[in-house]
Amino acid sequence: MPDTAVGPWAMSASPENRRMHRRAKRRRALIALPLLALAGCAIYKPLPLPKHDNLAAALPGRATRTASAPAPLDMDQVATLAVLNNPDLKTARATLGVAAAQAFAAGILPNPRINLSSDRPLDRVNAPADPRYPEYRAYGIGLSVDLRALLTHHSQYEAARAQLSQARAELLWREWQTVAEARLLYVAQQLGERRRALFEPAAKLYAKTAARSRRALLEGNLARDQADADQALMLSVRAQADAAARSAAQSRSALRALLGLRPGVRVPLRALGAPKVPNRTALLAAVRALPVRRPDLRALRAGYRGQEAEVRIAVLSQFPNIVIGFDRQRDFSDVHSLGGTVSFDLPIFDRGQGAIAIQRATRAQLRAAYQARLDQATTDVWQLWHEMRALHAELALIDRRLPRLRHSLAEARRAYRAGSYPAASYSTLVGAYLGAAGNRYDLLQNLWSDSIALATLTGAPIEPAVLDGSKASLS
Repeated sequence: MPDTAVGPWAMSASPENRRMHRRAKRRRALIALPLLALAGCAIYKPLPLPKHDNLAAALPGRATRTASAPAPLDMDQVATLAVLNNPDLKTARATLGVAAAQAFAAGILPNPRINLSSDRPLDRVNAPADPRYPEYRAYGIGLSVDLRALLTHHSQYEAARAQLSQARAELLWREWQTVAEARLLYVAQQLGERRRALFEPAAKLYAKTAARSRRALLEGNLARDQADADQALMLSVRAQADAAARSAAQSRSALRALLGLRPGVRVPLRALGAPKVPNRTALLAAVRALPVRRPDLRALRAGYRGQEAEVRIAVLSQFPNIVIGFDRQRDFSDVHSLGGTVSFDLPIFDRGQGAIAIQRATRAQLRAAYQARLDQATTDVWQLWHEMRALHAELALIDRRLPRLRHSLAEARRAYRAGSYPAASYSTLVGAYLGAAGNRYDLLQNLWSDSIALATLTGAPIEPAVLDGSKASLS
């Protein structure tokens, strides 16, 4: 029975309309592809730079006794504030976000490649143009996948994750270093203030002695060499008092900067005594735990894992880079075809030997660096421990001698005020006491430096002893 349909259904069934319909569908598909690709794109948002500083005007999160006297901080509280508020650590944490983004990017599968082509014939001979030419437009659509990228994707992702782990461990090691710096500044500020409190009264005393010596020299009752000696001693003690005051002021300023505080913010500190020396058994356990506790060693291990992945990538990359593609085409005569393509490198000259050798040499270098760091850490731990034992013994010896010297100084001071003790003898006794007390502060600072370094190397806590607050007045 013949087709007698009329109307728009009959029009759509004609060959010409079918070809026009197919061309319209292809145009819509070509327009839709970039729109779909743009649908998942990120949107640019500007991020302006700050215009003001971000330094705190007061100690964060501290309960105060009064509005002007905040409660004093111990060493652990100062270290915690330094880790939370240090500006350099905030920058380092932002850098860690870059490593996390790189690891996220490495975990995304590589995109396939789509090739689109279109050819339109032009009649430059006949006039007018052949009306059938729009039917002879050729096109091509191809899809290709890089197999090497898929083959090495897992190793690339493992390398990026290892780099992220390394960045996190390096950030933790920087936090440990910041804790150590805060502890050192804590000790330096306190000992600087104690030195100033020790030498300032002595400087005033020697100033009075030097003034009396000058008067006696003018009156002819004292030899010039004795007057010059008193003047030199006064200047020496005055210089030590001023140096102690400068050291304390510099430590206060550096500690405020480390805590992210504005200049002038008061940071009261609790008094502390000498740190205890850890016992040998605890130190042995700490040395055995160095590879898993020390952040810098963990960072080196993570970097070594990443380099192992780089070696695997180099080994996998020696195989030919195969690219497989599928395509569909139509030529000018309206013949449709479906086919595929395969392209690969011929490993005749370069089989990746150079890249493999470089990655293996880098891995050997990282392994040697890790071994050297572990050996050095073990050596440093035992060296610091032996130094602490020696310093602790010296400090104990001087602590046994200072009370007797302090008692003699107190008796001499009473006799000196009563006028029955010579000024030169009293000045000599004060000088002996200052030398012994100054030596004690030197030993205490060296002991604290070694203790903080040992705690940083092992990750063990510091156990400070109770402070002996007794002291002699020199005024």
